[in-house]
Amino acid sequence: MSDVKYSFTLNGETWHKKQLERLEYERNLHILHSMKQHGVDIKDGDRSLSDDDIDYLTAQKAWDVSIDNRLEHTGEDIINLYKDSIKKSDEFWKKLGFSQDKTMKVSRTEMKVSGVSLKEYMGMMRSMQTEDRVGLSVHPEHFVCSVTWDDGQLVGIEPFGMYGTPTLVEVKVVPDEELGDAIKADKDPEYPIAMAGEAFLTGGEVAVNIPFHQFKPTEDGFEAKMAVYWPENTPDEIVDGHALHLAMEFYGGLKEAGKLD
Repeated sequence: MSDVKYSFTLNGETWHKKQLERLEYERNLHILHSMKQHGVDIKDGDRSLSDDDIDYLTAQKAWDVSIDNRLEHTGEDIINLYKDSIKKSDEFWKKLGFSQDKTMKVSRTEMKVSGVSLKEYMGMMRSMQTEDRVGLSVHPEHFVCSVTWDDGQLVGIEPFGMYGTPTLVEVKVVPDEELGDAIKADKDPEYPIAMAGEAFLTGGEVAVNIPFHQFKPTEDGFEAKMAVYWPENTPDEIVDGHALHLAMEFYGGLKEAGKLD
């Protein structure tokens, strides 16, 4: 829609539509090859695709094939197919040892939108967490994204920072007052709405990261400051890559909300 304007800033650098959509294309192809490598018969309708066939998909077709195939393999199915890769990522995060009491690295992404209200966007975010197709459509590397509303727990599978192998996490909602001092120091009083969570490996004992997102309504839209806090020795490729992941995901949210052409 022509009346919707938006911008994404990552560590002071602006990313534009063409850059984000090219990265979406590349990650869709990557995830299709990855799924094939893990035993999934990648299909376009009734036709099975070879690795070469995947590389000949156009950007829109890659989205269609990617979403359809991920939708066919969610939950326990994808966990079983990727069990060795998830085990590898589990060991990776156990060694890094996340704690709010230690020095942390941070992925930061800022978003400014006009032409879409914060209420409208929050509704889309809820759909992202409760409707499988929406959750899979906002980022090529989302495998499953669901919420258990009785305890507010989010379960997801994705390669953090578009790096390494997918990680299976449970994200528990964290009230602002339970955040550590370093994260509280980043709280902006001009942003009245905030949401935070703590991601754990299966079992809830090994922490991985803390997402902390802040929002404020504006006269014609809203602004957001998204951040994810990581262990001190997390590779910079993850930290930088996840700032991009956030931009892609929230840009995807605008598209899913029907606000962009």
